[in-house]
Amino acid sequence: MQNILLAAGLASRSKGEKLFLPWRGETVLQHAVRASLEAELDTIVVTGFKRTEVERLLGVFADSNLELVFNPDFAFGQGSSTICGAKHLKEGEDFFISLADMPLINAAHYTGLLGKIGEAAALRPVFKGKPGHPVLLKSGLKEVILSQNPDFRMKDMLSAYTVKTCIVDDEAYVSDIDTIQAYRVLLLKDSKTNHPFKATTSSP
Repeated sequence: MQNILLAAGLASRSKGEKLFLPWRGETVLQHAVRASLEAELDTIVVTGFKRTEVERLLGVFADSNLELVFNPDFAFGQGSSTICGAKHLKEGEDFFISLADMPLINAAHYTGLLGKIGEAAALRPVFKGKPGHPVLLKSGLKEVILSQNPDFRMKDMLSAYTVKTCIVDDEAYVSDIDTIQAYRVLLLKDSKTNHPFKATTSSP
């Protein structure tokens, strides 16, 4: 399978620094890419803001399953980056869309969603009523994404399709670091446990 990993945003609420913060011996960005590759996903990282720095950090990965693509329209937001990534998806394969600023996500969080989508067009993890990432989409939605305007919102696009909810009991699926304060909270939680957050799901 494959994964569009969005790493192109301005990150204005963290002054552009969130992806470059330290996490478990590497950066938040490197951790996100490693998790995707360890899940054996063909990983398409969409870059934009601070492209050069992102590409330098990801130079440590010598993996044929990793592809970096640049979105010149990254200022439009996640919609434009999703379109950019979708252009590089393989035909006929389901795919994830994930965010690079969710450091609690590991390979098991991806594999924990596999086999649960059924006949739905998409599958989204939900923790205590809050929708999260990664989102799993059927292959046919690639062309739908490519037909959108650059400023489209995934939530609006998916409203026309059947989206299956996967109830999860792991906060990793909803824990991002839009702000430095949010990063510090997650860092504190991580330091208090000797065990990485594990992906656990229950049937919808």
